[in-house]
Amino acid sequence: MSFASWTAFRYLKSSRENRFFSWITFLSLFGLAIGVAALIVVLSVINGFEYELRNRFLQANAHIMAYRYPAGMSNPEKWSKIIERDFPDEVRGTSPFIHYETMAKSGSIMQGVLVRGIAPKQREAVQSMQNLIDPPTALAVLQQEIDDEAAGKPEPETPAVILGSGLLGILNVKVGETIHLIAPTENRFSDMKRFKVVGTYNSGLKHYDNRLVAMSLSSARSFFHMGDTVTGLEIGLNDADRSPQVARLMEEKYNLSFREWQSYNRPLFEAMERERTVIALIVAMVVIVAGFNILTTVFVSVSQKQRDISILKALGARNRQIMGLFLVQSLCIGIGGSIVGAILAGGISYVLEHYPFIDLPEPYFLKSLPVHYSAEVYLGVAGAASLVCLLAGLYPAYVASRVVPTEGIAGTGQAL
Repeated sequence: MSFASWTAFRYLKSSRENRFFSWITFLSLFGLAIGVAALIVVLSVINGFEYELRNRFLQANAHIMAYRYPAGMSNPEKWSKIIERDFPDEVRGTSPFIHYETMAKSGSIMQGVLVRGIAPKQREAVQSMQNLIDPPTALAVLQQEIDDEAAGKPEPETPAVILGSGLLGILNVKVGETIHLIAPTENRFSDMKRFKVVGTYNSGLKHYDNRLVAMSLSSARSFFHMGDTVTGLEIGLNDADRSPQVARLMEEKYNLSFREWQSYNRPLFEAMERERTVIALIVAMVVIVAGFNILTTVFVSVSQKQRDISILKALGARNRQIMGLFLVQSLCIGIGGSIVGAILAGGISYVLEHYPFIDLPEPYFLKSLPVHYSAEVYLGVAGAASLVCLLAGLYPAYVASRVVPTEGIAGTGQAL
C-alpha cells in the first residue's frame, strides 16, 4: 500500500478527536449512496419498460411483414420459397397470414376486433406464440383445421378462435362458449358466423389483448371469401435488430411492400429514449449534490489536518503525495457510497419486481413497473459517481498541497 493510501485510510478511521468529521463522512457517503441508488433504479425501470415492450412486441409481431395492398398476395408458398432461398443466412422462417378488421358479437355486446388468420405450425418457425396462449393446445386445434382442409375434409360447422384476454372480458364469454363474427360482403347485409372460443391470447399489451381474434388460415380464407389469397407473409429473422436493413434489401429486390416491427412502434421507443436521457440528467443532480458534500468533507479534513500536513511535509513528503492523500480519501468515500448505493438499488429493484404494489393506469402498455437488471447500468453509475467524488476532491487536495510547513505548525487549530 502506498504512503497516500495508507495515510488516507488512517484519516478516515474514527477517533475521539475527529468524531464530528466521522459523522460528516458517513452522511456524505450515505447521501451519495441515495443518489446512486435513485439513478440506478430509475434507469433500471426505464430499461425494463423498453426491454419488456420490445420482447412483447416481438412475440406479438413478426420481425418483417411482406404484403401487397390492397389486392393481397396470391401464391404465398412461391414467395416463401423465394425469400428463404435468397436470404438463407437472415431468414429463419416465413408464414402466411390474413389481417382483417370486423365486428364481434356476443349477446347484446358488439365490439370492433382485429381478426388474424394464422398457420400455427409455420408461425412457430417465425415467432413462437406458445407462451402467450392458454391453453397451449388451442394452437393445435387451429392447426388441425388446416390439416383437415388439406386432406379434403369439410370445414367444421363451428370453427375455433382464440380471443385476446381483454376481449374475452369485454364480450363477457368464457373458453368453450361461442361468439359471432361479422364478415363484410358486397351485399347490403353482412354475413354472420358462429365461432367457438378454444383459448385466450395474453401478450400483456392491452391494444392487442383487447382486440385480437386469432383463427386458422383456412377458416379466415373461407370466412372472408379470399380464395387462395392472403394478406401477406410474416418473416422471422435470426437477428431481430437487423430488421430495417433486411427489409430495405427485400424491398429493392421484390415487387412487394415490407414493414419491419420497429416501424410499428418507433415513436414510442424514440420517446422512451428521450425520457431516459432527461430523467437521468435530473436524477443525476442528486449525485452532483452529493459530490459537493464530498468536497465539503474533504475541506473539513484538510482544515483539521493542517498540522499533520505540515509535519509530513517537514519530513519530506512532496506536494504530489499530499494531494494524492486527499484524492484517495475522496475516492474512498465515492467508492464506498457507490457500493452501498448499488446494494440499495438492488434491494429496491427486487421489491418492485416481486411485489408489484404500483399499478400503472390505462394509457400505459404494461400493468406494473418492470425492472431490468443491467451490469452496464450498475457499473456505469457507480463509476460516474466515483469520478464525481474524485473531481470534487481536486481543489481541497490542491489547497492541502500548498500548505507551508512552518505556517501549518504555527497555525495549529486554525481553519483554512
